[in-house]
Amino acid sequence: MKKFIEVLERAIIYENPIPNFVSRHAYFPGITMTPSGDIIVLFMVADAFESMNSSVFVSRSKDRGKTWILEGPMLKKTKYKNIGPCLFKPALLKDGSLIATGYGFYRNNPKVFVNPETGGLPKGLNLVSFSLDEGKTWSEHEIIPLSRPETLEISGTCIQLKSGEIILPGSTFPIWDGSRPSGRIGVLLRSKDNGKSWNDKTIFYRPIDRNVSAYETRACQTENGRIVILMWLLDEVKGESLTNHIVVSYDKGFTWSSLMDTGIPGQSSNLISLQDNFLLSVHCYREGDVGLYVHLIDFKGDNWKVIATEKIWGDMPSIKIGGIKDMKGLKFGQPSFLRVGEEEFLIVYWAVEDCIGKIFCQHIHIKI
Repeated sequence: MKKFIEVLERAIIYENPIPNFVSRHAYFPGITMTPSGDIIVLFMVADAFESMNSSVFVSRSKDRGKTWILEGPMLKKTKYKNIGPCLFKPALLKDGSLIATGYGFYRNNPKVFVNPETGGLPKGLNLVSFSLDEGKTWSEHEIIPLSRPETLEISGTCIQLKSGEIILPGSTFPIWDGSRPSGRIGVLLRSKDNGKSWNDKTIFYRPIDRNVSAYETRACQTENGRIVILMWLLDEVKGESLTNHIVVSYDKGFTWSSLMDTGIPGQSSNLISLQDNFLLSVHCYREGDVGLYVHLIDFKGDNWKVIATEKIWGDMPSIKIGGIKDMKGLKFGQPSFLRVGEEEFLIVYWAVEDCIGKIFCQHIHIKI
C-alpha cells in the first residue's frame, strides 16, 4: 500500500532550560524561511498561559530544522507597555524582507485577563513589524488601524498573493463586556504596499448561526490562484466545536464562497498548497482521539477529499473548549507549515510535555 505521508524526526525548538528554578513556558509558534535559507521561528515565552510578562522570542536553524539556536527576544525594548499576552507570526515577502503580524492586549489588571463574567477581553492592538536582515533585528511594532472596535484574532501567517498584495484573515474577539459590535465575523486584512497600510473592508465569514464564531483562520493560495481559508467554528453558547470549514475565493479574496464542511473534527488548524490541486492540512483534535493530525487533501473542483492521514503527536486526555474562558485549558496547538524541499515539510507547534509548554518541529515527507 502506498505511503503518502511519512513522519520523520522531531526536534525541540525551545524548552525551559531550568524549570526547577523559574517558570517559563512557550506557546504559539510561527515559521518562515529567509532568502539565505535560514529558518526562523517566532514564539511567545511567558511565566504562564495568560501572563502579562510575555515576550516574543526568535529561534533560528541553519540546517533545515534539525538543530535550533535561541537568539533571544524579537525586540529588546518596545514603546507598548503592559501588553500581554502577545504573539507574532513571520512571513517572507517577495522583496526578501520579513514581515511579522500579530496582536497583544493592554493589561491593567495583571491577575485577570478574560472577564470572568462575560468572557470578554481587554482592549487590544493588531500589530505589524518588519525585518530587513533575515530576522536578526525587527522594527518597532506598528499598529494596524481598524475600522471596527474589536481586536482581530490574526493568529496565523499573512500570505503574499501572486499579484503582490498581502492578505491576512482574522476574526473578531469579544470586547470586555462580552459583545462583538461588528458581529461574529471573519475579516480579511489587505495591504497593497508590502504591509505599510491596510484595509479591513472584506468579510469572508458571516456566522451560519449567530452564536458560531470562526477562530484560528488560516489562508493559502493554490497554483491556479484560488484562495482557501480554513477555520475552527465554535458555538460559544452551546460550548460545542463544529468540524473545520473552509471558504474559497477566485478573485484575490474580494468575494467568497459559502461555507464548505471538511468533515474533519479539528480545532486550531493550518494548510498549505501543493501541486495538481492537492493541499496539505494539519489539525488539532482536542476531543476524542486527541492529537495533531496531518491530512493529504485532493481539492479538485473545490471538493475536500482526504486521501491520507497520519497522527504526528498525541496521547493525552480530551479537552472540551466551549469559549474564550476555556482557552487557558489548552495543552497544544497552532501548527504551522514550511516547505523545505520538493517533498519535505516542517510543522511547528506548541505542546505541554512534562508540565512545560514547549515548541516542537516535526519533519514529514509527502509523496503524491
